[in-house]
Amino acid sequence: MVKMKKILLSLLFLTAVLSLKAQDFEITLNAPTQVQAGSPFRLEVSVNAQNADLPQPDLKNFQVLGRSTSSSMSFVNGDMSVKRSIIYTLIAEKTGTFTIPAVTVSYKGKNYNSNSLTINVSGSDVQQQGGGQGSQQNAEADSPAPQNASGNLFVDINCSKKEVFVGEQVIISASVYSRYNISGVEDVKTPGFKGFWVQDIFNPKNITFDRKYIGNKEYLYTLWQKKALFAQKTGTLEIEPYDITFIVSDGWGFNRSKMSAKSKTVKINVKPLPAGKPDGFGGAVGNFTVSISSDKTELNLDEPMTVKVTVQGSGNFKLFETPKVEFPSAFEKFEPKSQENISANNNGISGTKTFSYMVIARQNGEFEIPGVNFSFFDPASKSYKTVSTKPLNITVKGERDSTSAAVSTVMKSDVENLGSDIKFIKTNFSLGNSNKKFFNSFEFWLIIILLFALFAAVILWRLQQIKNNADVIGTKNRRAGKTSRKRLKKAAEFLKQNKKDEFYVEILSALWGYLSDKLAIPASDLSRENVSEKFAEKGINEEVSNQVIEVLDTCEFEHYAPETMSKPMDEVYAMAAQAIETLEVTIK
Repeated sequence: MVKMKKILLSLLFLTAVLSLKAQDFEITLNAPTQVQAGSPFRLEVSVNAQNADLPQPDLKNFQVLGRSTSSSMSFVNGDMSVKRSIIYTLIAEKTGTFTIPAVTVSYKGKNYNSNSLTINVSGSDVQQQGGGQGSQQNAEADSPAPQNASGNLFVDINCSKKEVFVGEQVIISASVYSRYNISGVEDVKTPGFKGFWVQDIFNPKNITFDRKYIGNKEYLYTLWQKKALFAQKTGTLEIEPYDITFIVSDGWGFNRSKMSAKSKTVKINVKPLPAGKPDGFGGAVGNFTVSISSDKTELNLDEPMTVKVTVQGSGNFKLFETPKVEFPSAFEKFEPKSQENISANNNGISGTKTFSYMVIARQNGEFEIPGVNFSFFDPASKSYKTVSTKPLNITVKGERDSTSAAVSTVMKSDVENLGSDIKFIKTNFSLGNSNKKFFNSFEFWLIIILLFALFAAVILWRLQQIKNNADVIGTKNRRAGKTSRKRLKKAAEFLKQNKKDEFYVEILSALWGYLSDKLAIPASDLSRENVSEKFAEKGINEEVSNQVIEVLDTCEFEHYAPETMSKPMDEVYAMAAQAIETLEVTIK
């Protein structure tokens, strides 16, 4: 059976070969005679023989986007014909009339000439369009012309400022321009933004292209990313290039090839904040106002009250310290909680940050919570400014609830004279052995010694507590691990909920907050460089130092990388937790 199939196939092939009639050799050029500048078109060079060469035509007036080959065989009325072709995808960069000269090929000892082609290139009939739709339209509403237009495919970087103060925000946008048809993205290398705190303004998951003109050239255009950067150290900081590899193809989706586009390095000069910082300056840079409010102005003794301090404006919300509120001693104060309502737009980062204090009144009377002062540096006027609130007047009245009194903090004014009245004397009781005296007995002196030891222990404990409270840096150092674990716990919750942005904000806050507390570096002065310097001062092993810096870089990169490039969040969480545990053991 197998032999029979082979015989039939051989006979079929022999019949096809014998039926192939002698035909004249022919080479042809085929392309549209009318095209538009900036639009791709196809040129086909073909021969009607299997073993003939396919020459390269003269294409000096056109840009070659790609090339492919094809081969076909067909039967018509028992006759077989062959066609081999090279197909070029071309684009004309300027208008005019151009000629593709005839090509010559040698076949079986004879030279054959093709036809020539005359192509008329006209201007594009596509009118210049504005930005895209939805969020991209808003994000690029004020998008300027590219600063570094070069070639047919490039990434342009635009900076709102090239010279700023530490903590001042810079708006940076990355845009892609292409005269080729882009069908996909192969690889993306995003800058690390070393020396900056970064906040996304526009970072789309799906990239769409619009048409835009630069001079008389039409480009496909998209806003790739837009970010707000906050410099954390002085000097000349470099924003490394974006390096993106695209898949380009002709207008029909064929002839796919890879092309890379790389932006230029951008340098930003960062100046230190001027001298004359006001008392209480916590690193705020921008333009802010402050307000204070309470949920009650009258309350009962031992009743809780919430006092809110709200900072509103635009600037480095993530980096300044909590405003100080001085409460009267009659109030027991708990650690404040902060809540942000921040938006990112073309003007940068703006919104509100609210600090909520829960306090409990422990004494009756009329009290005043002094106004809050908030100091910031205004880059526009290049000066420090202080804004203040009015004081809050609070009335506390009523009597202490016995239940709350048992758990409240005892104050001097709480001590009352209980009197000396004898309510009842029990008469039917036994004094036991009256010959045994307690005074000056062993039990008596043992109790005296224990009381003195207990008293001394309480005094020493209280002195240590006062010392610790006075040592703010030491307190922060001791609490660094505990604070970071709370943030990691919150990050773990976001990890379970697959909330990427919230997860990375908490992870980075845990890492930077831990380093600030543990190394006694103010949040406004934190940078990788001074963290490394502190590690060196404390004799931290260089391997541990490099590991921590690598974790920071990884977390920040994963935060801003496209989702297709992301490392699993649980892996990032494990890296951050391990870095903090390593430092807890290393730094004493």
